[in-house]
Amino acid sequence: MPFTNSIFWRSAMRRLFALLITALLGCTACTLPISQPSLELVDRDITFTALRQDPDRYMGRYLLLGGAIVAVRNSSAGSELEVVQFATDRNGRITATDNSGGRFLVQVATFSEPAVYQGRLVTLVGKVAGQVQARLDEIDYLYPLLTAQELHLWKPEESPDASRVRFGFGLGVGTVFH
Repeated sequence: MPFTNSIFWRSAMRRLFALLITALLGCTACTLPISQPSLELVDRDITFTALRQDPDRYMGRYLLLGGAIVAVRNSSAGSELEVVQFATDRNGRITATDNSGGRFLVQVATFSEPAVYQGRLVTLVGKVAGQVQARLDEIDYLYPLLTAQELHLWKPEESPDASRVRFGFGLGVGTVFH
């Protein structure tokens, strides 16, 4: 009987260990793109639509925004990112890339390499700094202007919705060796 219990406990411990490792690896996908201190600054009552309509009304307030970087302009003062806005969840993960509320500009204090940043998805917490009117193709466009508090550049292979749980069932053929 002690031999049977020993095998049982060894098997149970292996399963428990495998479960713990799986849980720990799963939690690495649970990390937030933006830190908690920056998220606490965000005024969640301000929508991007409201910001677009009257950027000056929200001067000095912090917003959580996400989108795709379509242009990068560098100067001695840092970088300016032009971003096409996409919807995000409460933690900053981009939830949809097929609809946009418009564009906005973000000032970043450091150099941003255009070859790295352009075309990438970004999530940020930024402080509203006003508005800028500039040419967008053949029109004059009013851009809300933000200064970056914190910025998360999504890796090209990283899907913003990678944290969603997915699983499936399958059939397979196997061989048992004795």
